[in-house]
Amino acid sequence: MSETSLPSSMSCFVYRSTKNSEMYLYLPNKDQFDSVPASLIKLVGEVEFSFEFQLNTERKLLRYEASEVMRNLLDNGFFLQMPPNGYRSENSGELEVNVHGF
Repeated sequence: MSETSLPSSMSCFVYRSTKNSEMYLYLPNKDQFDSVPASLIKLVGEVEFSFEFQLNTERKLLRYEASEVMRNLLDNGFFLQMPPNGYRSENSGELEVNVHGF
């Protein structure tokens, strides 16, 4: 999907992982986790709702381009924001994951 075919704006619901600092799961619909793979749910762990915002291609995000987040929400039904220094699992040490659409 090209940036020109993105909607002008869309709702975005952000959930914070309670076990992984700085890991956030973005969804296009509140509390709709059906499109999130079970393996990703296991990685993220329990989540809690943080906030909702209107996302558009002009919006500045801290770590990602807004259009990239929008594309993932539309194509995959979710977007995963990883911690800036990767993910550390208690069981497996450092895991280099940079996944946006599992």
